[in-house]
Amino acid sequence: MNNPDFEAELVGLKMASIEEVPEPVRSRMDITYQMLDSSTQNHSLARKKRRWLHRMIITTGSVAVAGLLFIVLGFFSPAMAETLKQIPFVKSVFQLAGDLGLRNASERGLIHSVDQSVTHQGVTLGVSELMYDGSRLSLVLSRESPDTSGATFMETWRGIIGSVVNNIDFYVNGELVNTAWGLSPGGDESPNSVIVTTFEEVQVPDQFEFKMVVRLAELKQDFTFTIPVTKNTADSIVLTPAEVKSDDPIHMSIKRLELSQTTTLLVVEFKNEPEEVKGDTIRRMREKYKIHGLFNINFELIDEQGRSPFYIGASLYGHEGLTTYTTTFEPFDSMPRTLIVKPFIWREEQKEYISELEFIIPVK
Repeated sequence: MNNPDFEAELVGLKMASIEEVPEPVRSRMDITYQMLDSSTQNHSLARKKRRWLHRMIITTGSVAVAGLLFIVLGFFSPAMAETLKQIPFVKSVFQLAGDLGLRNASERGLIHSVDQSVTHQGVTLGVSELMYDGSRLSLVLSRESPDTSGATFMETWRGIIGSVVNNIDFYVNGELVNTAWGLSPGGDESPNSVIVTTFEEVQVPDQFEFKMVVRLAELKQDFTFTIPVTKNTADSIVLTPAEVKSDDPIHMSIKRLELSQTTTLLVVEFKNEPEEVKGDTIRRMREKYKIHGLFNINFELIDEQGRSPFYIGASLYGHEGLTTYTTTFEPFDSMPRTLIVKPFIWREEQKEYISELEFIIPVK
């Protein structure tokens, strides 16, 4: 691919209120999936954002190719339980197929075990484990089906039935949340599982009732899960530097930089000139920051030792002259003393850094 971020954006481009996908979009999605598969078998993400601005969907970070369904025997059907009995070690999908932050959360006991399943038309969906650290919520969603095609859950999720696609909605204390979400595979040993991640760019309470409604297009059926959630994380550091960088007509600031043992979260804001506050920030950006008219700035974090946490995913949304870009990374092995926020754009598969918008932020 000429630009991984742009191609991955196309994967998630779908209006939330429209279930019918136009033929050109469906064809482009099919091509993009094939390109993603040919470039890597372990990177997969489908994100969406309900805003007037196009949703930026960016490929997930690398995930391990091993994973195993973490459930209590009998959680699903007797057939699945019998299959699990043949496996010598039943471990967490987060531990074996998640990113570094999810593995850390599993090792440190920051995972909430869930035992919920819903069955419709012979298909069972279940949630087995969940992690919420205040920066993101991730959970393991598994599927049991009489389907004998051998396709993984991730593969069936990508499928389009006619012009209808699968979908997930999230609710906090009964209110629908306008948020991006992403999927990554459960690994070769857990093909019937995916890891769902959301709430990376929205703030929700430390404790709330979480509802997830999963729509399977093939069944035209909703699967609803209601789970009490409590923030569970070790000590974290939140930085809110006041500095603003400018490259006319855009002004960039760091709204929030959070570092914990499970997630590194970077939230950046772009604003127009005051007299253009009601304009479209993306439209007025310099062309060097865009590709095919779409926002093309990405971010890299580097500490004083030259360490750079692995990228997980990102989302972009905007409203009346303000654009917010949220990027999620794996945690640092140890807390850095200084961080450099390095914006860059892709030019023919190469990173081109934007020194005018670079931040140096002391941590300790």
